[in-house]
This record gives sequence, structure tokens and C-alpha cells, in this order.
Amino acid sequence: MSINTSPDRPVILISGIASNFETQWRRSGWVDRLEAAGRTVIGVDLPGHGTNTDAVGRDAADLILEEAAKHGSVDAIGFSAGAWALLLAASEQPALFERIAVLGAADAVLTGGLHHESMQQPVVEGLRSAEEPAGNPMLSLLRSIIADAGNDREAVAGHLASSHRFVTVEGLGAVKAAVLVVEGGADMAGPSDLVAEKVPNATRFTVDGADHFDIPADQQCLEEVETFINKAG
Repeated sequence: MSINTSPDRPVILISGIASNFETQWRRSGWVDRLEAAGRTVIGVDLPGHGTNTDAVGRDAADLILEEAAKHGSVDAIGFSAGAWALLLAASEQPALFERIAVLGAADAVLTGGLHHESMQQPVVEGLRSAEEPAGNPMLSLLRSIIADAGNDREAVAGHLASSHRFVTVEGLGAVKAAVLVVEGGADMAGPSDLVAEKVPNATRFTVDGADHFDIPADQQCLEEVETFINKAG
């Protein structure tokens, strides 16, 4: 049983592309587990997602920083695009973050420039298409996640089409929080070697056999992150 050692420090949860706080975190049990440990849980949806459909062109990191600044010190957990936004926020204002967990922050997104809006254009076009994509399993999966979450497909596409800040390799070194880097052993996006190496106070956990979208739904992942995020310090 987890023992809460920092009841006055809330935990911010940031979901990935296509999903939102309710479907990514509440439905899969994260909110209940953290609240049962005495933590206050705050959801931050990506721009164009969930409660932030009116923030399409904004940087997700700014939404995280605005919420963190209300409390002065927070813990946080982010998945995929939410993890990268969290790393950027924690590198820009490190004093706001004590303990963070980043799930599915694959190096290839950073080293391959996959976050640039030009690289996202095929996905944007596929999301905006009135017809279901043929022969593109990833695009079909994203459209399915968007529909399941009740998100607006055009708003999600608008977010992906917008230019945003992104953490750099050098910026990773500015993160002062204790960081748990969680990767899937079968993640199609690849490992998080660079992230785990460059973040100064990082530990690493691999979810064996998990593909990218399996990571936040994995119970072993939830237990590992919960234990980490509830530690003192």
C-alpha cells in the first residue's frame, strides 16, 4: 500500500495525442490510485484535446507551467506528447517540479524531428479527411482514440499542424526534478536511451512487451510510477 508523503503537492497528469485526461488517466485507474494515496490530482489536456479545444495553437508546456505555478511545487506524469511537453516545462522552470514520470518519450521523436509540424502533415491530412484511411494502421488507431475520447478531430489536427516549442538535448540537462523514464520494451517508436542519459536525476523502467499505446494502460507501469511519485523528496 502506498503511503503519501507529500499531501500538499498535487500531481498533474498530461495525456498523449488523441486522448484526454478522462480516458487516458481516469478510466485506466490512475486517478483513483493516486487519490487513494491522498494525492490531489489535476488533469491538463493537450491543446485541442478534452477541455482545451479553444487552445489549439498554444504550447502544451505553457498550459502545464500555468497550472504548476498556481501551486508553487508539483509532481507530474506525462505520456508521449504529454511527456515531451512535461520535459520542456520542467527544463524551462525546473523549480516548479519535484518528481516527474515521463512515459513513452522515445528518443526518435527528438532526434528524428518527428515533432515538427512538417513531419505531422500526413497525419493532419488523414485526420481531416472525411474518409477512413486505407492501409495506415497508425492513422486508423489515432482516429479511433479520438472518437473514443470524444475529442474533436479537427481540433486535434489543428494542434498537430501548429508550430510549438520542443525540448532540446541540451535542455534535458536543465531538468532538476527526480525523473522516472518509462519505456515500452516493444515500443514501435523505440527506446528512451538519450532521455534517460541526459536528464541528470533520472531512473529508468521498462515495461516488458509493451508497445507505445500499451504503456499507460499497463498495471505494472501504474504501480511503478505510483511508488516513485509518492516517495519523499
